[in-house]
Amino acid sequence: MLLSLVSKLEAVIVVALVIHMIGAVYGSGAESDRLALLEIKSKITYDPQGALPSWNDSLPFCQWRGVTCGRRHRRVTMLELPDLGLVGSLSPYLGNMSFLRYINLDSNQLHGSIPSEISRLYRLQSLSLFNNSLTGEIPANMSSCPKLSLIQLERNKLSGKIPNAFSVGILNLISLVYYVLSIIRIIKLMSICIGGNNYRRVTSVQ
Repeated sequence: MLLSLVSKLEAVIVVALVIHMIGAVYGSGAESDRLALLEIKSKITYDPQGALPSWNDSLPFCQWRGVTCGRRHRRVTMLELPDLGLVGSLSPYLGNMSFLRYINLDSNQLHGSIPSEISRLYRLQSLSLFNNSLTGEIPANMSSCPKLSLIQLERNKLSGKIPNAFSVGILNLISLVYYVLSIIRIIKLMSICIGGNNYRRVTSVQ
């Protein structure tokens, strides 16, 4: 009888420890998301529409404008701040939000390069940075995001080489509009929209 009670007590303790460890993991992850969002905000130098005042400790970060969290784990899954005229650059801390699936920062005035840290987002499905002033190359390591199926980078100032992984297994012809690459589709049915950048005319793809 005593041994049975001891065994049950041990089982209860083990379950409690597991629950505590899971809570600690999710808690630390949520704090990492909050800090990453604050770092992203710090890179915005001008917010003409007042989109980011809610990004402070008076509200849970899952209630901040443009932020969507998962119901179960309370981790950031979507970051959507399009058409707000935000001026600034992209923070490498974007790569710290490991549950992020969708990024939409279209039609702002973001400059600088696309952070290579985005490649850490192995759950990322859609990256939309249309109509900004981003420069430099598309990070080659972005092809390591296994679920990434849509990249929209039109109307920026990107230049340089397109990562080889994005030009393999093309299913459709490359559309040339005013000597600019428009749409590429590769085996993974990934759409890469890069029109309106500074890429040179391409006559063939090897």
